[in-house]
Amino acid sequence: MRHKYPACFFQYIFYLLGRVTLLLLLFSIGIPTVKAQGYPEYDELTVDLKIPNYGVLDLPIAIKNEDAYIGVTELFNHLKIKNTKESSGNVITGFLINSGFKYKIDPTSKSILYKDVTYPASDAFIVTPTTTYLKSDYFGKIFEINTDFNFRNLEVVLQTELELPLLKEIRLRKMRSNLDNVKGIVKPDTTIAKTYPFFKAGMLDWGITTTQQSISENDNRFNLGLGTIIAGGETNVLLNYSTQVPFISRNQFYQWRYVNNSNSVFKQITAGKIFTRSTSSLFAPVVGLQLSNAPVHNRRSFGSYTLSDYTEPRWTVELYINNILVDFVEADASGFYTFDVPLMYGNTAVNLKFYGPNGEERFEEKSINIPYNFIPKNEFEYTLSAGIVEDGDNRKFSRLNLNYGITNGLTIGGGAEYVSNTASGEVIPFINTSIKLAPSFLFTGEYSYGVKAEGLLSYRTLSSFQVDFSYINYDRDQTAINYNYLEERKLTISTPIRTKFFTAYTRFGLNQIIMPTSEFTTAQLLLSGVVMGVSTNLTTYGLFNDRSVDPTIYSILSQTYRLPYQFLFSPQIQYDYNTSELTNMRVELERPVFRRGFLNLSYENNLQRNLYNLEIGLRYIFDFAQTAVVSRFGNKNSSFVQSARGSLRLDDNTGSLSVSDRNSAGKGSINILPFLDLNSNGKMDDSEPEVPNVHLKNNLGAVSYNKNETIINITDLQPYTNLVIEIDTLSVDNIAWRIKNPRISVETVPNQFKNIYVPIHVVGEVSGMVYLKNESGTNGLGRIIINILDSNQEVIANILTEGDGYFSYLGLPPGTYKAKLNENQLSNLGYFSKTSEVSFEIEIDKYGDIVDTIEFVIQSN
Repeated sequence: MRHKYPACFFQYIFYLLGRVTLLLLLFSIGIPTVKAQGYPEYDELTVDLKIPNYGVLDLPIAIKNEDAYIGVTELFNHLKIKNTKESSGNVITGFLINSGFKYKIDPTSKSILYKDVTYPASDAFIVTPTTTYLKSDYFGKIFEINTDFNFRNLEVVLQTELELPLLKEIRLRKMRSNLDNVKGIVKPDTTIAKTYPFFKAGMLDWGITTTQQSISENDNRFNLGLGTIIAGGETNVLLNYSTQVPFISRNQFYQWRYVNNSNSVFKQITAGKIFTRSTSSLFAPVVGLQLSNAPVHNRRSFGSYTLSDYTEPRWTVELYINNILVDFVEADASGFYTFDVPLMYGNTAVNLKFYGPNGEERFEEKSINIPYNFIPKNEFEYTLSAGIVEDGDNRKFSRLNLNYGITNGLTIGGGAEYVSNTASGEVIPFINTSIKLAPSFLFTGEYSYGVKAEGLLSYRTLSSFQVDFSYINYDRDQTAINYNYLEERKLTISTPIRTKFFTAYTRFGLNQIIMPTSEFTTAQLLLSGVVMGVSTNLTTYGLFNDRSVDPTIYSILSQTYRLPYQFLFSPQIQYDYNTSELTNMRVELERPVFRRGFLNLSYENNLQRNLYNLEIGLRYIFDFAQTAVVSRFGNKNSSFVQSARGSLRLDDNTGSLSVSDRNSAGKGSINILPFLDLNSNGKMDDSEPEVPNVHLKNNLGAVSYNKNETIINITDLQPYTNLVIEIDTLSVDNIAWRIKNPRISVETVPNQFKNIYVPIHVVGEVSGMVYLKNESGTNGLGRIIINILDSNQEVIANILTEGDGYFSYLGLPPGTYKAKLNENQLSNLGYFSKTSEVSFEIEIDKYGDIVDTIEFVIQSN
C-alpha cells in the first residue's frame, strides 16, 4: 500500500496519535495490574537524549515500576565512551576518559566494577536479546553522569561535570569555529562561481531638487545615475545638472572597473574618474587609467585605529572599509561620532556614509586614508595610476606605489609621482615604511624628495586610551603642495570614561602650524556621552595666533531629550569666553508623523551677527522615493526647497522592474529561487515548480519577495563581498522536502541581479514491522537492525526497530532500494528469517512517496 504526503497533514496526525498512545502507555505503568502470561513486566521505547551544547539524540530506555532503565551500550556510544560487549554473555567492559579508570558492568553477577571498587546492583538491570539496560540513577552514583528522565516530555537530560569524549570534542570544535570566525574562514556547503557577463542593463538613480529664494535666483538641480555591466566590468555614470552651474565634465562622474580577485597580476583595472592618493595638491578629479594587484576584499585586521569627526546631530554614520560595511554608530547631539577602525593589511580606504533620522541620505562619500599601510609577510602590492587633471590646464598626472611585507609588522614601500608644470620638480620620488614597534605601538613615515618628510606615532592601550603624535616638515622651496607651511605638529589624546552613572568619550587635540612669518595653534577639548539618559556633547575650542594678543576661546553645548509622544527636543548654545556672552542658540523639535513621515521645527539665532531663521520641514518616504519640503524664514533671506530621489532596478533575468527609495547604482542584488528538484539533478528543469515561503536564516541587505513569494530578492548589497547565505531549512512546507546545502557562498557583483537556484529534494519514506514468531505466537521485536541498500548495494541507512517492532526511515530520493536484516545481529542473537531482504521503489512525487508494506518474520534457531 502506498501513500502520498498531502502537505504533511497525515504525517503530523500519525505523529500526534503515536505520542498520545505512548503517554497513555506510560500512565498505565503506575496502575497495579497483573501482567498476562508471556509478556515482560517492563516497556521498551525510544526517547530524546538532550546533551548540552550538542543537541538531541535517540536513546532506548525501558520503564519498570515507574523507574527508567537506559541502554548502556547506546548511551556510551553516543558519549563516545570506550565500551566492549563480551561475546559470551552480556558483560560490558571499557574505561571512562582515562585508560586507568576501567569499568565492568556484569548483569549476571548483578554488580558494577569501577576504579577497582565493586558496587552491588541487584535491582539495576534489565536484559533483553538486543539491549542491556541499567537503572538511570546508577549512572550518576557510580560514573558521575546524571541522566534525569522526564515522563512528561519523554526525554533524558544529561548533566555531568566530567569532560566526556563527546563533550571534549564539542569544546574543541567550538574553539576551532571561533578561530575560523576570527580569521574570516567560512565553510559553506555550496560556492557560486563568479561570472563576467558582457552586458547587463542594471540600475538607474534619479534625484530632483528645486530651490526658490527671496534675494537670489532660483536653482533647479537634476541628478541621474546609471549603473551597468559593460565588457564584464562595473560601469557607473553620474550626471549632475544645475541651472546655475555649467554642465561640464569636471562636475560629472564616469568610471569602468574590472575586478577579479583570483588574478595575481591585475586584480583591479579602473578607467575614467580614478581615485588616487597624491603628494601634490590636486583640486580637481583625475581622468585616466589605474592598475593594481591589491585585492578588493579585506585582509584580516591586527589592531584598530580611532577615527572621529562631525556630521549632523543624531545622524547614523556607516563605516565602510574597501566598500565593505564593518560598523555603524549614531552621532551625538552635536553631530560628533567616533569609530575604532580595524587596521587592515594592505592599502585601506575608509568610507563614511551618512543617514539622517528622518530618512535623509548623503550622496557624497567622505574618504579617510589610514596612514598605516601594512602588507602580509612576503607579499608584494602595487598600484599604477595615470591620467589628466581636470583643472583647466589639463596637467598630466601619474603615480606608482610599491609595497612589500618584510614581516607582518614591517612593510617598506616607495614609488614616484609625476605632475606636469610643477616649478619645484615634476617628478617626486618617495619612500615609506610602516612598523609595528610593539603590540600597541605603531609608526609610519614617508619622505617625498624635495617636498616633505612626515611621521606618525600611535600608542593604544587595552582600555582604548590612545595617543597620536604626527610631525610634518615641508621643504621651503616646494611648490607641489599649494600652501606655504614649514612645519605641522599635531597631538591627539583620546580615552573613554566609564562610571556607574554615565559613559562618555573624551578627546583633546592640539594642532600647530608654522608658516614663514607666523604661527597658528588650535586646541580642542571634547566630552561626549549620555548623562541621565540625555545625549550630551560639550566641546571647547581655542584659537591662538602669535599676531593676536588674546586667544579666541568658546564652547558649544548640545543635548537631545526624548520626550513623550515620540518628540525629540534638541537645544544647542554657544558661549564666547572673550566677550562673556552667548553668541548662538538653536532649538529643534522633531516627531514622526503618519506612517513614514517626519516633521521638524527649528529656530536658530546668531546673536553676534543678528541673524535668525525659522525652519519648518516635512519629509515622507514612499516605496519609490524619498521626498522633502522645507521652508526657511529669516530676517535676511527666505527659501523654499522641494526634493525627491529614488531608483529603478531592472532584473533582466526575470524581466521585472522594481523601485526603491534609495540609491541602487553600484550596489549588488541577488535572486534566490528555491525549486523542487524532482529528478535530483541539481538543475531547474521546465517541469520542476518553484517553492514558495522559503525564508533566510541570516539578515543580508534589504530582503523582499515577489508576488507569489517564490523568489527571494536581496538588494542594497555592497559589491565584491563574499557573502554566506543561509537558507532556513525549517521554513519549507513539507517534511518530505529537504535542502541538502543550506549555506551558499557567493561574491556580490554590482549593477546586476545574480540568480541563485536552490534545489529542494523530495524524499520518500519506508516503514514496516519486524515480528518474532515463537510457540506463544507472533509479537513485534524491538532493537533489530534494518539496513537500507541503494541500487549499488551500498548501505545508506541503518534503522533500529522500536519496542513494538515498528521501523521507519524518511530521507530516500526516488529510486530502487532493498530493506535487509542485519545478518550478523541475527546470528549473535540466535535468530534467522526465511526472508532476509525486501526490494522496494520510491517513486517521483511532489509530496513524497511512502512504502509501508515491509515486513520481516524472524524465528529462534
